Amino acid sequence: MAGAPETWHQSVLAACLASEGIASHRTAAEMWGLIQPAGYVEISVRGERRRVRPPVILHRIKDLRPGLAVDRAGLRLTDPVRTVIDLGLVMPWWLVQRAISKGISTKALTVSEVRGLRDALGRPGRNGTGIIRAILDGQLVYLGKEESELEKRFTALASRRGLPPLTLQHEVWQGGRFVARIDAAYPELNLAIEVDGFEHHSTPEAFQIDRSRQNQLVRLGWTVLRFTWHDVVHRPAHVASTIEEAISRLSAA
Repeated sequence: MAGAPETWHQSVLAACLASEGIASHRTAAEMWGLIQPAGYVEISVRGERRRVRPPVILHRIKDLRPGLAVDRAGLRLTDPVRTVIDLGLVMPWWLVQRAISKGISTKALTVSEVRGLRDALGRPGRNGTGIIRAILDGQLVYLGKEESELEKRFTALASRRGLPPLTLQHEVWQGGRFVARIDAAYPELNLAIEVDGFEHHSTPEAFQIDRSRQNQLVRLGWTVLRFTWHDVVHRPAHVASTIEEAISRLSAA
């Protein structure tokens, strides 16, 4: 309608109508809340020779089945599972991993659903599914640093090794100001335990923030132990023994 303000949602709807396609890739991911808003307008069609005007990005995908599209906010778009697989075509793996992690935490998708569709779509020359395979097969503790998964892993580890109960997601404050949230801690000993996924150092900004945060904790008298998700999954005895040694040393001190 004349005089109606232009919006991102309007642009996506116009592109869908013009191409008879569905919103997909980063557009669908943004609508599902899997990535930070970026304003992409990406549409998928089933291989027809349709044209759209920039800045619309058109993907011609032969295996775009109707059952993988759903209605949301007045638009037709790929469901969350298909969306994260398509992200492998247009985003680096660590951002795809983060999107999957977000989908798991919001219950928009499950690992088994992603794996099942990856296997159904995977074929030589089909880009995107290879990234998903690498993420899933990397066994990065179900793709993310989810608080529920962290709690389950550390609770089981502590129980098996007879460690004292851990305080999970412990917040550190100083002078009324928030300093950090620690994955797991023994507050009475000022012992912090952090677990890092591979995406943890994916940007210089994240690396710098993490180091500054750790320095603040050390300055406040905390001992910080760091483990990777690979350590937690594949080297639980090493993780437990390191924690035991730190508890013994700090208790004696």
